[in-house]
Amino acid sequence: MSSPLSTTRRAQVTPTGGRGARRLVVPALVACAVLIFAACSSSSSDSDSTSSSSSTDATTGTTDSNATADVETADNSDLGTILVDADGFTLYTLTNGGNPVECTGGCLAAWPAVLLAAGTDTPTGGDGVTGLGTVSTSEGEQITHDSLPLYRFAGDSGAGDATGDGISSFGGVWSVVKVGTDAAS
Repeated sequence: MSSPLSTTRRAQVTPTGGRGARRLVVPALVACAVLIFAACSSSSSDSDSTSSSSSTDATTGTTDSNATADVETADNSDLGTILVDADGFTLYTLTNGGNPVECTGGCLAAWPAVLLAAGTDTPTGGDGVTGLGTVSTSEGEQITHDSLPLYRFAGDSGAGDATGDGISSFGGVWSVVKVGTDAAS
């Protein structure tokens, strides 16, 4: 039985002993890793979809508690009840004078669009989330709230952060999406 180290050496050294053979090993390993990752994520999402049920209430756009919603609410000590994505990251809109401003190009590096999951037709909202829709963009189907496209902020390092609120950039002002009685403040 050979050790993993000796197996690696054999994989890199070929009868020709040329550098070209080594150059093929790295892309092959990367391709294998991608295939393994895809198979793992595919099988876990398949099992997730069969183990949890999801029903959407057509009048409110909310889903039952067994499914993960695209957009949910969270309590923020400074801002009140706000919208967050499925991972708990704060959601923002970009407006100028109340009108939506499109975020494209370099803007999307700092403010990634919240996209609809592949294979789904409509966004789902958790308890208390209404007014969801989508808009077609070059990035895909982007989720909207009350017709305003939703974004995350790359500067938020974790769930619950809301460091992008009030930033003026890319032709407008970024605002955390507040819901309920806190929305007007």
